[in-house]
Amino acid sequence: MSDFNTNLEPNSQDGFITGLDMAPEIRSNIFLGFIGGLASSIIGAGLWAGITILTGYQIGFMAIGVGFLVGMCIRILGKGSTFTYAIMGAVFALLGCMVGNVLSMYGIFAKEFQITIGDAYKLIGPIDMLKESFQPMDLLFYALAVYEGFRFSIFVR
Repeated sequence: MSDFNTNLEPNSQDGFITGLDMAPEIRSNIFLGFIGGLASSIIGAGLWAGITILTGYQIGFMAIGVGFLVGMCIRILGKGSTFTYAIMGAVFALLGCMVGNVLSMYGIFAKEFQITIGDAYKLIGPIDMLKESFQPMDLLFYALAVYEGFRFSIFVR
């Protein structure tokens, strides 16, 4: 017989506690991750539009910020370590950037023609606004946002 306890059960009868139960269990929550991704993409889009309207310049690096914001919100709230969370982060980051881009174009259009954003929306739809304002460089910034959203959404255990 050995003098060492080979029982690997947590909290065994002899009072010996192994390291198996030392780390607290972390549970993922896809619903909270989804809500966090949705909310942060809306906030990111609003910040993008607000900064663009106030400065009069479209700063493409805002896309990286939106992707980071979305990814970190999904990571913190969802605590998921699967591919699903990464895809959710990428999709919400892209949507946040596209909505921010469209909202900023509506704001600039409304400001230029001295109408409300609601009237600008009635004159030109969001898809047409995206088509009219699209530049090839937008693809680079959208791709960076998708990468950031994908990369930061996964919770590392």
